Amino acid sequence: MAFGLLSSTIPSPGPVINLYTGPANKLTVGKITIGSKNYNHARIQIGYKEGDDVKYFEYNRYITYGDVIETENLFIGAGQELVVRSTESDVNFLFYGETVNDIINPVRSGVLQHTVSTGATKQILFTAPVGSESKVTVSICNLGPDVATVKLGLSNGGLTQFDSTEYLDFGFKIGPGQTYTRPDIKLGEGQSLIGFSNPKSKVTFLCHGKLFYEVSGLPTSDDFVVLGNSRFDGNVGIGRSATTKFDVLGEAIITGNTKIKSINYNEDIDNVRNIRSIGISTFTGDVTIKGDKTDIQSYNLTTKSNDIVLGFTTTGTFTGSINAGSNVVTNVLPTDNIVPNIGVTLTSASGNLDLGSGVTVVSIASSSLVLSDTISGNGSDSNAVFTVGSSNDDIANDGGIVIKGTTDKSMLWQQSTNRFNFSHGITLNTGVLQILDGTSKISIGITDVLTSDKIFGRLLIDEIIVSNDTTNYIPTAIAVTKRARQVSAEGYFASNSL
Repeated sequence: MAFGLLSSTIPSPGPVINLYTGPANKLTVGKITIGSKNYNHARIQIGYKEGDDVKYFEYNRYITYGDVIETENLFIGAGQELVVRSTESDVNFLFYGETVNDIINPVRSGVLQHTVSTGATKQILFTAPVGSESKVTVSICNLGPDVATVKLGLSNGGLTQFDSTEYLDFGFKIGPGQTYTRPDIKLGEGQSLIGFSNPKSKVTFLCHGKLFYEVSGLPTSDDFVVLGNSRFDGNVGIGRSATTKFDVLGEAIITGNTKIKSINYNEDIDNVRNIRSIGISTFTGDVTIKGDKTDIQSYNLTTKSNDIVLGFTTTGTFTGSINAGSNVVTNVLPTDNIVPNIGVTLTSASGNLDLGSGVTVVSIASSSLVLSDTISGNGSDSNAVFTVGSSNDDIANDGGIVIKGTTDKSMLWQQSTNRFNFSHGITLNTGVLQILDGTSKISIGITDVLTSDKIFGRLLIDEIIVSNDTTNYIPTAIAVTKRARQVSAEGYFASNSL
């Protein structure tokens, strides 16, 4: 933002020269001070150059030695050229003021409209655009050889709505080569400035000013719009009185990097040191976190949910820019359901651009993604539409839980085997109660495969009948003895096909 002295010059007598050009995306508001150090009477001109034509803010105004003339505020839009001229040497022009952002309004501020009047026909000089409120200055110059009579009005609509009660100025006179300036006329949406002059005159009306819209803040609105950085020394309340430093009632959208932390400071006077404690950040509603990677640096993570869903995506569409022969899609929006290995199809594109079947996303970074195949055809499309599939086994492959240690400890599902792969062994707790109630077991469906004392229902401790008749093996007096038979689980499963 520029502020203060914007430009100054002492032009050579005769030609029109550039004093200032409005910078891109900025509105410049400033005044020109003209001073003469020449003993001859000089005529000066100040205008706005449109192509090869000059539209005047001041026309042939006289200035003598030692005199100083200062204009009202001039409004110069982005790219608009402010020019000056003097008939004598040693006349300096100094332009000072400030620039403000003017990038988001649908109609930009600055020089708004130029109109020439040669008679009593009423003309619309400027109409406030839809959705706007305007503050307009009218510079009225008499370019004719005779005194001109000018009338200026403000209509609540167009020419047909203008009546005799709506005159701002009625019948004022302007001498040849002189200027009359009417600053800061306020117009609501659809309201118009009306002007005309006497017959056989030549009067110009140059409207310049600032337009206000809801997106940038209307003068009559209770909304407080800030375009740029803001700093508040006290509490800020949105939707309610501020009870804390930042108190928001209702939904909030935060775009960009966000850091949320609670810090309390307490001074330990005895030890003359500061104690810094981290407080608790609480979200009481649903929270959606978007991004390619979410890094949770807490060393203790707890949840009251009884389930955790991984690899969740839903079917939807997105748009992006594509070129034939490339497998890169740029300007992707939205990216919510796009993850590596998910399937995509090209729903619509210009020309003969096409994408084969079975195409997946290889990688995604920010708003660009790489596909597993290239776009065929010719040309490009900046708004191609894609359909993204839902969750599938390609996405699920190698998904699961990884615990970092000296080596990774993991439980991952693998597509090739359709099984979970454990990097380390599994121990089932076998306390007394668990043995008694049979909860410590592995089952397939309703079949108990492995319990603490059985494999596929076969006891690991068998009853063996031993006879005390060692000659004839006739069980005349039978003693029943239980003897443990050791069974190797690894050997059992190795010798039995599943």
